[in-house]
Amino acid sequence: MTVRTENLPCKNYIYSMANDENSTKAIKSNISPWNHGRIQRSTAEQLLFDKKLGTFLVRESEHYPGDYTLSIKDDSKIQHYRVKILPDGSYTVDDEIFFEDLKQLIEHYELDADGLCCRLEQAVFNNNRNMNGVDDLIDSIPPISTLLPESIIDYRELTVGKTIGSGEFAEVYEGTYRKTRVAIKVLKESNSAALFLREADIMSSLKHPNLVQLLGVAQKPDNVIYLVTEFMAKGSLLHYLTTRGRSVILKTDLLGFAIDTCEGLSYLEQNHIVHRDVAASNVLIADDNTAKVSDFGLAKSAEQNECERIKCRTKWTAPEALESKKYTHKSDMWSYGILLWEIYSYGRCPYPRIPANEVLINLKQGHRMEPPDGCPVEIGEIMRQSWLNDPDKRPTFSSILDRLKQIRERLLQN
Repeated sequence: MTVRTENLPCKNYIYSMANDENSTKAIKSNISPWNHGRIQRSTAEQLLFDKKLGTFLVRESEHYPGDYTLSIKDDSKIQHYRVKILPDGSYTVDDEIFFEDLKQLIEHYELDADGLCCRLEQAVFNNNRNMNGVDDLIDSIPPISTLLPESIIDYRELTVGKTIGSGEFAEVYEGTYRKTRVAIKVLKESNSAALFLREADIMSSLKHPNLVQLLGVAQKPDNVIYLVTEFMAKGSLLHYLTTRGRSVILKTDLLGFAIDTCEGLSYLEQNHIVHRDVAASNVLIADDNTAKVSDFGLAKSAEQNECERIKCRTKWTAPEALESKKYTHKSDMWSYGILLWEIYSYGRCPYPRIPANEVLINLKQGHRMEPPDGCPVEIGEIMRQSWLNDPDKRPTFSSILDRLKQIRERLLQN
């Protein structure tokens, strides 16, 4: 796919969020830290001039009022892509695939260049958008008293630092809590508070060395909610894989990441929790290279298997979940197979060169990805079993964990 400058491409996500209000989309776009608003092209180029490949920012279009421009640092120059907003409120860069808001568009190109000059690696944040900007938007969040008392912490013990990430409903900041370095997720929209607190409630009940640990939830007098977790110094597994590559990451490291994530998912399986968003971007890496499953915003009890329309990553989601909207441990196993493919391809986007909206058709015709070059045969076999069409025939996480540990024992003996 070729993307034209000032006119941009598509995505590997299909988001099926019902009743997404235009005003909500505007809030998401306006408060995102990479949105610099009405700045000139020359100013954007100055901000990006000495930055590394893939650094980006978003600004209001100078030539097309109402649209946006995505500015990206390329090898030798700054590239500018027009982001069009269509009459139905959707966003597009290439008039082929469409996004419900700017954040979804940015999240896609952080995973895959998909026609751009390069993948979005790091944002230049707008320093004029600070915590107060978020505070002003949130005025009707319900109290956190529904959580267990031990999960509630005093917001005055938190120090909020620089932004380190941005999600659909929250910004993530580096901070300190009782002199300990932490990550602080700050809710951006009051109408998402229930989902935010559900995530906190699920995380508070889960304790495992391969799950990112919730330290507590705080609420300021003006109702801003902070979700405080352990700090993962090396960022996401996806970022780790793509920025270090084969020359740095050993075979034992790859297997370690596979085992760590399977440990965490096996624990969820034992506790009847379906994650529903298993992907390398939702696995974080600690200082000691331990991989931990994170982002429980979509997680739910396995007993609650009613159909539910949620945002889903098409290329990571099992066919039956895409069609029926029912998620189980077996659909998590399918996603884990995709995660293994990400690990052993050093962070490549799944189904290369296949548009997201064609993936399901290919899967229903029986097509599956081949294991990446250099992938051990036994790991490739686990991938194939995780992608069996019949969910009941896919293995359990506990059985895969045993097999992975056996592979590690043999690897260490050689």
